[in-house]
Amino acid sequence: MAPVRRIINARSVTDFLQTVLDQDWSSATIIVCATRDSFIEQLLATVQLQSAEMAGNHHLLSKSLGLLSRSHKVKTVFCPTLEHLRAYLAVGLQSQTSNAEGKQNSRSLLAILNPLSLHLPTGEFSAQGLSRTLSSAVEVSHRANMTILLCECQDALDPTNVQRGEALWYVDVPLAGNSMRAGTEGSGWTGRTVPVKRVVERWFYLENSTTETTIS
Repeated sequence: MAPVRRIINARSVTDFLQTVLDQDWSSATIIVCATRDSFIEQLLATVQLQSAEMAGNHHLLSKSLGLLSRSHKVKTVFCPTLEHLRAYLAVGLQSQTSNAEGKQNSRSLLAILNPLSLHLPTGEFSAQGLSRTLSSAVEVSHRANMTILLCECQDALDPTNVQRGEALWYVDVPLAGNSMRAGTEGSGWTGRTVPVKRVVERWFYLENSTTETTIS
């Protein structure tokens, strides 16, 4: 199967991980845009939100031989800041995948969890800033012939949080970084803006969705 670049819709961390583990990858690298402790908190909160019956039947919670046989092929990297993420894409991941370049039959995966929410509190939550990060990820995955998936999951600790989850793909951002918010409530941006979806679709396939929101 030829490598693809796609946005996956997974509401929870467990759904995201299951999507990754369900495929027979020769190797998989999961970049979690958060600290390890924060990720574990989200994972535990997600499980607690499920009913006892569903939690008991979730494949991630069952010690199946298939899951165990695939887990050794998965490398998990935690990038708590945008600087960590860009550095890993520029140096760490390129070093890790350098030997895979040119292997056309590779079934390798790069999955990045919550890249938009990592940009959100920074001056790089803009078309320019997002393009810089995404283009770097696409470049290194292309060189290594890796499929690349992006996902934004809901906040399991606060499911009503509009600054997390799929809705972020539909937020308007300024064209350049470090733009100023307008208005006393800081609800808009000065200058021209563009939906995150339009920026991302330069490289990735994003499934249709009716989810829209504004971030204040």
